[in-house]
Amino acid sequence: MISPEDTIAAIATPLGEGGLGVIRVSGTKAIPLVNQIFRSPKLKDLTEIPSHTCHFGTIQVDTVIDQVVVTLFRAPHSYTGEDVVEISAHGSPFTLQKILNLCLQKGARLAGPGEFTERAFLNGKMDLTQAEAVADLIRAKTDKAQAAALAQMQGHLAQKVRGLRDRLLPLLAHVEVGLDHSDEDHDFLSRAHLTETCRAVQKDIESVLQSAGVSKILREGFHVAILGRPNVGKSSLLNALLKEERAIVTPIPGTTRDTLEESVNLNGIPVVLTDTAGLREAKNTVERLGIERTRKALGQADLTLAIFDGSEPLIHEDYEVMNACFGTPHVWVMNKCDLPAPNYSFSPCRVGEGEDEGGNIAVRAVPLTLRPLPRRGEGTTVCVSAKTGEGLDALVKTITHLALDEKAQASEA
Repeated sequence: MISPEDTIAAIATPLGEGGLGVIRVSGTKAIPLVNQIFRSPKLKDLTEIPSHTCHFGTIQVDTVIDQVVVTLFRAPHSYTGEDVVEISAHGSPFTLQKILNLCLQKGARLAGPGEFTERAFLNGKMDLTQAEAVADLIRAKTDKAQAAALAQMQGHLAQKVRGLRDRLLPLLAHVEVGLDHSDEDHDFLSRAHLTETCRAVQKDIESVLQSAGVSKILREGFHVAILGRPNVGKSSLLNALLKEERAIVTPIPGTTRDTLEESVNLNGIPVVLTDTAGLREAKNTVERLGIERTRKALGQADLTLAIFDGSEPLIHEDYEVMNACFGTPHVWVMNKCDLPAPNYSFSPCRVGEGEDEGGNIAVRAVPLTLRPLPRRGEGTTVCVSAKTGEGLDALVKTITHLALDEKAQASEA
């Protein structure tokens, strides 16, 4: 039966070969347990040495398993708040597992996922927000994600929450006194002062909640779907943003039959790009399944890049792409700006809107420029060339701006 009194052990470094690997042991029996398998010419008894010291020696029972450095942290001055011993060995998975097995044979239990951090929380070494931040810091893939997780682990979020609580508790006390002793001679807060203070606290609470959307993006990534009719350059744009040939690019329409998902760091923001099959009428089962996955990716995306061929007039399928994007956060991307543009200007509208009396699609004359960033959902137009790289910096800036738009994140939640 699992007990918080158990001494636990686990390999604390990632799987795979490396220069060093660490086995962590935590619990009341951690030091005497390791003392049974650690030998050092300058040290007779591990249980008598002070905390926060390192010692060179070997792990052995009958034969030597490895040369190691053992580091001791005595309670309560350790990560878990318990006695902790860290064994730094050579980073061979076989060797590390052999040392871990020795620890388990001597009485330790294999630690469960996150159990060291759980004990740190239970022993008052950190609060829940800090415990969550440990996992975020481990998974951080960009500098912004790392900085956000580190700030939370250092207690910045907890300090904000405690500050808000400290401002509300006196108000609650005054209200309760006013309700219970309304007929007595007390100095009660005026309704105006109470309302003003509550509104100020509410504003700060909303600010904290708004930042949750950005935190989620830094933790899980900003999901961007690349949408468009066949042969407008979706896969070429994916390759250009990744700066590698990840997707197959050919002049044959319908080359991309399935969604292709790749992650990239754009200005410190972890972005998950999804290249999709072109939106058009399916001619066979394979195309139909690809288009179904395209629509699923569109529904799951935080942002859609709607791609159009800037060297050709818009056709009906382009307007179907616009229809799919309206009502969701999106950016209009005019690709192939290195080629001569047709004699028209681009203005997004739904199919059925902007038609002349004969039923033909009429494109309204609106200059094709990079307009100031609007609120999410209204759409921004960006001109790029996936072939030459022209306009990619502006597109990346637009994507990261929308990813970090805290008010937009709150409104979309």
